[in-house]
Amino acid sequence: MKSTHPRITLLGNNSGRNLGDMAIMSSIMESLSKRLPDAEFFVPTIKPSWVKEHYGSKYNVKAVNVMPWTLSIRLLGLPTLRCLAKSDCALICDGIIFGKKLFNPAFNYLITLVFLVPLARLLGCKMVCYSTGIGPFPSWISRLLAKWTINGCDLVMMRERDSEKLTKEIGVTQPVELTGDAAFINPVSSDAVAVSIMREIGLDPEKPVLAINATSYLDTWLTSKERLADPKSFLKLVADGVSRAQAAVREKFQPLVVCTHPMDEATCRELTELLGGRLITNTKYLSHDIQAVMRRCGLLVGMRFHSIVLASSVVTPVVGLIYAPKVRGYLRLLNCEDYGLELASLTEESLGARLADAWDNRAALRARQEPIILSLKAGAEHAADLLVHRYFKQQDEALPSNPLAKAV
Repeated sequence: MKSTHPRITLLGNNSGRNLGDMAIMSSIMESLSKRLPDAEFFVPTIKPSWVKEHYGSKYNVKAVNVMPWTLSIRLLGLPTLRCLAKSDCALICDGIIFGKKLFNPAFNYLITLVFLVPLARLLGCKMVCYSTGIGPFPSWISRLLAKWTINGCDLVMMRERDSEKLTKEIGVTQPVELTGDAAFINPVSSDAVAVSIMREIGLDPEKPVLAINATSYLDTWLTSKERLADPKSFLKLVADGVSRAQAAVREKFQPLVVCTHPMDEATCRELTELLGGRLITNTKYLSHDIQAVMRRCGLLVGMRFHSIVLASSVVTPVVGLIYAPKVRGYLRLLNCEDYGLELASLTEESLGARLADAWDNRAALRARQEPIILSLKAGAEHAADLLVHRYFKQQDEALPSNPLAKAV
């Protein structure tokens, strides 16, 4: 170690805006702090005040400003390099290795990671893909840069089979460990908190709830053949499909729209109005609280990847609206491809019928998904075990076995 205690840099979208990213950040600090009580975390972020306010008193974390005036381009800059110089290892978290808008550093992280990986090596900091998701890579140059970046890491852990498979397809030669998404083990608030929030937003805690998530991205992450026939009517289609399901199910539900990113708020508010439902947003509540509410929902139909992961982590059964390939891959991982709805062929009739079926059979759907979720939670814990063993424990200790080696 470079210091008397472990120092770890977390590289991700740690601005406080994306619910999934924040669940990943908090769960990593939680799981590693349990194993390394004196661990110190550096979090490069464009919003250090948010990290400090919500997690500064709970973990030994230093939020590091990477706004442009700090001589930074996203993660690439002097503040991050100082973190790497102090750190024993740096973790590439979440799904920030992708090829979309590759040369726009305000959107794409890969174009900065390409430089950070070799710089970390020069600074004596081990770079780790920590339960990372990768792709898509629409161009040859994005595949080449992703290969370069991942091969430059000292340890590579992928969060699902599709990403593990994609590493091989783009030519990564590093050994790859399959783990679970770090968000699976994010600490969740108590049921009393969930009940209080539900009453606050106008839901009856004693009545069943169907949760719906939508994103303003719609189908922009899909190929032309996979896209919506009429994007402008999409929200009405969803609302009409939910209404058809409500009319068909045996037990009526309260619709709750779950917004996981501020950029989606206008979309989610419009959908809430069309449904005559209620809205919960991460501009007001932390991931821990929203997951507590998700735990009380009978079913979630989600678009954003981490809306589905976070609902799954509290064993709420899920249906996916496939706005991006990673959602399709996740439903495949759950052995529930039949509950992954392709946008190109989606109609209000097909959506209504699928939701009604999922709602009426939600106990069976939960039983189908739960064993895999439990194995993915174990995989997320394994990622923490493996990191600690590799960099902070005696190497003659037994290497922890991977619970996902044959599970999924």
